[in-house]
Amino acid sequence: AATRARLAQSARRLDQVLTAAGLEVAGGTSLFRLVRTPSAPELFCHLGRAGILVRRFADHATWLRLGLPAGASDWARLEAALAAFDSARRPPGSC
Repeated sequence: AATRARLAQSARRLDQVLTAAGLEVAGGTSLFRLVRTPSAPELFCHLGRAGILVRRFADHATWLRLGLPAGASDWARLEAALAAFDSARRPPGSC
């Protein structure tokens, strides 16, 4: 029960972080979140360069799946990478 509660709290926190970054949370579970954004290919590359594992979907170019950050440093890295995304944009299709 404690683990379920902790995961639910982390999922809500991730929703807040993603929404604050202008991403649409389209669904997920207590372990990951699915977001939809027209910038998914560029964001995928940007987060990868920041060391954040993200899954993209070949059949849904606007979707990305992000897992829950494991600890405080992972949360900070995700938040910093999302905050820096607009200033680090590269041409579409470049990774």
